[in-house]
Amino acid sequence: MINQKKSILGHLKNETAKHHEIAEQKNLAKYIIDHTITTDQYKELLQKNYGVYFSLENYLNKNENLLDIDLRKFVTYEKSDALRKDLQTFSIDFNTITNKDITLPKNYGSLVGSLYVIEGSMLGGLLIAKHLKKCNNLDIHTTHHFFGGNPEYHVTRWKNFCKTIENRSYTRDEINTSVNAAVKVFESFY
Repeated sequence: MINQKKSILGHLKNETAKHHEIAEQKNLAKYIIDHTITTDQYKELLQKNYGVYFSLENYLNKNENLLDIDLRKFVTYEKSDALRKDLQTFSIDFNTITNKDITLPKNYGSLVGSLYVIEGSMLGGLLIAKHLKKCNNLDIHTTHHFFGGNPEYHVTRWKNFCKTIENRSYTRDEINTSVNAAVKVFESFY
């Protein structure tokens, strides 16, 4: 093991920054930020996000036994459950939503990279939640479960996640596979 425990987050952030930026540029959430999103675009955004998050959460849940015990608490269906609640507002038939085919290796590094993206995305969701209130085209949708929620909870969860993954040493292979998985997850949002 290489003692790189304090640099794993920095490494993930630096090596995936370009992909994170592209994902933001190509994501319909940009129309929330500029307050022009339509109800149809919002519905499409929620459906796409559901397809990605549900697939990722399935992958994580099926492979959580590969994670250290303290990381397993981050493996949930919280995000797709929140999206499901939002989509129920539109009376969506969940059988019509295409889950994103995200094929990732079944190893520790890939699980960490996947968790890094989806846990971090909830912080971005807090920013989006502030802008949702200013989207006049969505006035009929006043309750948002995925974007928003309890900001204090999400910030605390992110800090706990960061602390948890920094409390471990990683091999070069684990670092590389975590970056590769994070890149693939960001690309799934394109």
